[in-house]
Amino acid sequence: MKQLPKAVTFDCFGTLIDWEGEIQKYIANVFEKNGIKNADPKEVHHRWEEIQFEYIDGGYKPYRKVLHDTLAMTFEEYGFKYTEDDCSRFADSMGSWKAFPDSHDALVELKKYCKIVLITNTDNSIIKESVKQLDVEFDDIVTAEMAGAYKPSHKGFDLARKRLGLEKGEILHAGFGFKYDVVPATELGYETCWINRQGEVRPVDVKETYLVGDMKTFVYMIKGMAQTFAEQK
Repeated sequence: MKQLPKAVTFDCFGTLIDWEGEIQKYIANVFEKNGIKNADPKEVHHRWEEIQFEYIDGGYKPYRKVLHDTLAMTFEEYGFKYTEDDCSRFADSMGSWKAFPDSHDALVELKKYCKIVLITNTDNSIIKESVKQLDVEFDDIVTAEMAGAYKPSHKGFDLARKRLGLEKGEILHAGFGFKYDVVPATELGYETCWINRQGEVRPVDVKETYLVGDMKTFVYMIKGMAQTFAEQK
């Protein structure tokens, strides 16, 4: 990047909100309630992730329906006992999922250097509650509901850029979900930062521009870029 980004677009869940931890905690609670033993919430979560990725590829549906249906599909595949209430409560719980401890302070610091924008695979009503968990005012928010499609579709990225009025070279996209975020942003010609909080192995043969392990390190990176560009002037 030849200049400091004028905006950083972020994935929210898994990047700023503890997506994996909250989902695994919910699955573990369902296991306990229904007497399911010798099952690993982490393994089931990863399989749910695969099912969800395929499900949203079939076209836009409200995200509460996505959560409801894919939890049921996952539990049915494993042959686990579950109830309709388990699925409904899962669909209603997303807005209360907690932020990572470093998210708030990092976002506040970043606002000193550039605009911060969310491109998120959820609905307007859910992200409104999630932003309360982050306690930060974003410059813009683009949801799957607004775009009419879920990432890795390009529609949310295109809508965010149009609303920002910026060129691709003026935007850096950052996210944890490699297939949801790094891959489509790379296809569109953005520079990217993979915020790999879980230390995952790169799932496909696409290379991010930058790699960090958390938001605190991401802020250090942006501050370093700002200093470098200032010295070059």
